[in-house]
Amino acid sequence: MLKRFIFSIFIAFFSTFLCFVLLHFSKGGVAYASGVNSQSKEFVQRIEQNLGLDKPLMQQYQLWLLKALKGDLGISFLSGENVLKLIKERLFNTFILSFSALVLLFFLSIFFAILGYYYKESFIDKILTFLAFNFFALPPFVLALFFVLIFGIFWQVLPIMGTSDIGFEDNFLNRLKHLILPVLTLILSHLALFLGIARNFINESFTQIFIQNLYARALKEKDIYLLVIRYSLSPIIAYWGGSALSFMMGTYVVESVFAYEGLGSLLFKSIIFKDYPVVLALIFFSVLLVGFFTFLSDIFARILNPRLRKLDLA
Repeated sequence: MLKRFIFSIFIAFFSTFLCFVLLHFSKGGVAYASGVNSQSKEFVQRIEQNLGLDKPLMQQYQLWLLKALKGDLGISFLSGENVLKLIKERLFNTFILSFSALVLLFFLSIFFAILGYYYKESFIDKILTFLAFNFFALPPFVLALFFVLIFGIFWQVLPIMGTSDIGFEDNFLNRLKHLILPVLTLILSHLALFLGIARNFINESFTQIFIQNLYARALKEKDIYLLVIRYSLSPIIAYWGGSALSFMMGTYVVESVFAYEGLGSLLFKSIIFKDYPVVLALIFFSVLLVGFFTFLSDIFARILNPRLRKLDLA
């Protein structure tokens, strides 16, 4: 546990350095967020001097790193607010979106994997595979734009922006309505991948000798299916933990398309205008969060599979 924690911290700081270098050599800047006056070179230089962006690359990162090690993630160049405060304001929205999509995706993957095995090589199995892989072929932002066009512009049945309507921030049903399209986009863009993993492990479980013995003893098919699901959960959960990073990045992209007030929309806006304190803090936080979910998935996998616990003890 200690080794994994130290390694996660190292990867998180290395990711911030890599992101800082890429941002430094990219076009744009915080001065360009100011409007017409940003066309003046003198104005841009003055803004960069005030923010310390005229200093050498390594010196800028060193100053940020020393403050970050003390727990000070700085002030946003764009809004002038404390970075931790900005993250806290949007963290809950991102958590609700990602957690809702992840839970639904998990149960749908297991359900469709069992359904595909039960109706193996049938029309139902083929249509499920066809639809899942067709949605998977579209990048999340393309699928999100497609849903915006269909449900928001043509049919106008679902909201396509924000976390709630103005004045309805505390209305549960209104917030739930705004979640439908982002959650649907996340589920469909990842369903084929997670469904394929679930099907592989579940199909492999049905070939195990002890499962064949249960059929020979005429055990109820329902009980056998429940046992197979339990036996398959350990490797499925372990794989999901390893896919946490890609799922989180997909969440950020979907948030930016739907102008969902979460960490994703904040990250993309900050990248465009080179808001270094916000970008580096979000990258650091995201990598640590991925490491935490990977560790958590391993813990659950060991709880569900006693053989892994025995292997660790050995």
